[in-house]
Amino acid sequence: MYYSFPELVFLFFIYSFIGWLWETIYCSILDKHFVYRGFLFGPYCPVYGFAVTTVLVFTQPFQAHLLSLFLSGLVIATAFEYLAGWFLEIFFHMTLWDYSHEKGNIKGRIAPRISLFWGFGVLVLVKWIQPHVMTLVLIIPSYWAFLIMLLMLADLVWTVVDTAQFHKAALSLENKIRDEQNRMKGNVRQEVDDLAQQAELFSQRLEELRQHTEEFLQEKNIKPFHFNQRRLMKNYSQFKGIDVPFVTDLRKQIAQFKKSKKDKK
Repeated sequence: MYYSFPELVFLFFIYSFIGWLWETIYCSILDKHFVYRGFLFGPYCPVYGFAVTTVLVFTQPFQAHLLSLFLSGLVIATAFEYLAGWFLEIFFHMTLWDYSHEKGNIKGRIAPRISLFWGFGVLVLVKWIQPHVMTLVLIIPSYWAFLIMLLMLADLVWTVVDTAQFHKAALSLENKIRDEQNRMKGNVRQEVDDLAQQAELFSQRLEELRQHTEEFLQEKNIKPFHFNQRRLMKNYSQFKGIDVPFVTDLRKQIAQFKKSKKDKK
C-alpha cells in the first residue's frame, strides 16, 4: 500500500517513540540506572522514525516474498545507518555509535553482523508490527500531523543550535586542557631527564589533572555543559567528539572515577 503524507508523519513519530522507548529501557537495564536516550530533547529517536518509514516505503515492491524483503531491508537499513553516522560526524562533529570492534565494519558506522540484525528486524517489522501500527494510524485525525511536525521541528531547531554551542564549549575546554597539558610536559622535562621516567611522571600528572578538574567543578558547582549536553555525554557510552579528543577522554576518565568511588562505598 502507499501512504499519505499525514500517515507518513504518524508512522515517523510512532516509530521514533518506539525506538526511544526500546533504547531507554534496554540501556537502562544494561547500565543499572535510568538512561534518557535520544539525540533530540523529546522522548523520540528520529533516526528510528526515518529508518522505518524509509524501509516501509522502499521495500514495498519486495514485501510479497520473505527473501526479497529480507535482502532489501538489510541493504536499505544499512545504507541509512551509514548515512546517519556520516551526517552526525560531518555536521555535528560527534559519533553516537561505533562498530569498530565488529568484524568487517566500515569506518565504525556499519558492520555485517548489525546489518543481518536489520534484515531480520525488517521482516518482523513489516509482517507482524506494521499491521497493528497502521490500524492505530488510520484512526488518528489528520490535523495531528501538523502539530507533531511543529513540535519536532521546534525540537530539532533547538537541538541544532544547542549542539553548535556544545561543540563551541567543548572546543574551548579542549584548548584550555591542551595548554595545561603542554605546560606539564615542559615542567616534566625540566624535573626529569630520563625519557621513561618523563613518560611515567607525565602520565601521573595527567591523571591528577583529570581528577582535580572533576573535583574543582564539583566544589565550585560549575557545570560547563547544561542538562541536554551532559545527558548526551553521560547516556551514550560511544559518544565521541571528533575534534575534541581530550575532552572525550576526560569524560570517560571522570565516569570511571565516579564508578570506582561508588564501588568503594
